[in-house]
Amino acid sequence: MKLKIALVQFARGENFKDNVERMRKILSSIKNVEIVCLPEAWVGKALILKPEDVNHILSSIGEIARRNRFNIILGGFFTKRENRIISTCHLINSRGEVVGFTDKLFPSAAVGERRFASFGEKLEVFTVNNVKFGVVICVDIMYPEIVRKLALNDAKIIFNPANIPKNRIKLWEHIGITRASENTVYYVFVNNTKTTYPDGRKVMGESFIAAPNGEIVFKADESENVFHVKLDLSTIEKVRERWPYLSDIKNLKTLNNPSMKNIT
Repeated sequence: MKLKIALVQFARGENFKDNVERMRKILSSIKNVEIVCLPEAWVGKALILKPEDVNHILSSIGEIARRNRFNIILGGFFTKRENRIISTCHLINSRGEVVGFTDKLFPSAAVGERRFASFGEKLEVFTVNNVKFGVVICVDIMYPEIVRKLALNDAKIIFNPANIPKNRIKLWEHIGITRASENTVYYVFVNNTKTTYPDGRKVMGESFIAAPNGEIVFKADESENVFHVKLDLSTIEKVRERWPYLSDIKNLKTLNNPSMKNIT
């Protein structure tokens, strides 16, 4: 089975409304795909959205998803939830409905997100056309336990919408390859481009996809663009026949053995 996805590498500007309108135009041009993934924080830098802004994004982009018949991963933006600020990524289905969301569990300490944002609470496995996948927002990919939990719950693809500076792309490639191969899943990194990191470093795209065997099977340039990729999901089972890492973990009773508590 092959899954058709689109990665939107977005040149984020300074104005929130302009970003939303430009993103709507880009999304309107996308056809013949099953899942579209946006980068993190494409709406603006450290922007906390008002409820009416969130509703506008969900409804207006939902209409495009319904019209063009694709599911869309909204990437993640800061919203208020019960008097707390949490980075949240919504999933809109091909009928234009919001079917769920997942959180950024660990706001970035490095760029000061923890000064205003709370730790997330929700991690979800989504299903589109019988394919299960998870979304890990930006720096959450640094926590292998998060991806392993999703993979143990049958996620076959891990989407990682992010906003990563150019001088950290090589690091992200190493991490993405590791997460893909240790869990035998596809890893999909979607970045902004032609914008800046909170500390001023340049963010210049270079989104990529790592396959379950640890190979990078797609690498974007620095342009603002929509990249269409077909994921061959049969590769997952072929790799797992040789690398039974997940089934080994599922069957490993030693980790639950009380005697393990004595290990120092």
